[in-house]
Amino acid sequence: MSVLRPIQAFDDNIRPASLMLQVYRLLDCGDAILTEGEFVQRLRELVRASATEDLMVVQNEIFLGLVRERANLPKSHLKSSMLGHLLRQAIVASCTGLDAFLPGLLRQHLPAVIAVKGREFIPQDEFVRDYCKELVFGVDEVLRLMGDEREATLYISNKLLGLSSFKYLAGRKGVHVVAALLGLSKPWDQIAGHLGRDREELVRTLELTVKRRNDIVHRADRPQADLEADQQPISYAQAEQGVDTIKHVCHALNELVDQSMMTLLASREVR
Repeated sequence: MSVLRPIQAFDDNIRPASLMLQVYRLLDCGDAILTEGEFVQRLRELVRASATEDLMVVQNEIFLGLVRERANLPKSHLKSSMLGHLLRQAIVASCTGLDAFLPGLLRQHLPAVIAVKGREFIPQDEFVRDYCKELVFGVDEVLRLMGDEREATLYISNKLLGLSSFKYLAGRKGVHVVAALLGLSKPWDQIAGHLGRDREELVRTLELTVKRRNDIVHRADRPQADLEADQQPISYAQAEQGVDTIKHVCHALNELVDQSMMTLLASREVR
């Protein structure tokens, strides 16, 4: 059985986010939920519902739905304020996909990078140095590294990956660190260029999406500066932009790293 690549796992993880956006579009009718009138009566006759059964009709430019009484769904749950939770969870799901993708990509390629580059595998990069500053080897570990080269490569790789269990690989810095360790110089410049987007706008959108995820998960979508405030408003466009940005950044990073790894491995064969 083939091993699931990190980008494939990411696509699986982000699919629920896309699904929640689609469900929101289907159900959002601007709170114009019909419970009576000629149209409702015609639908009642069509489905042969009794005169006493409560019916709700949701309709917009792409969807027409009839909710019957047995669904046990309160009318308030179909209002925009409640449907907004679908948008919030879409943001959470997309960020979860990003959180899983970054260490997965590092785990896939870092052993090969270390094997080819040797001692020079850690780039002279501020974010990478900060991420690796707690990477400490004991005397017994140093002796272990003097043995089999392949075993040493895997050990260093796993040691570095172990940092992610207490040093979060997420957001702008997480993308930068993973990309730099896997051979990309000026990672965000390359990602933005690959996508044909403005670098600052791309980074800002990703950071705002991750920040919004934290507000949703830890503060019920209230701003960190004012925990007594009402929930922050959210729109379909905002959620879709955040989900799509994470999706595009991860796919761009994967494609750029694949290209970089092909070049790196080709250089080893030349040697």
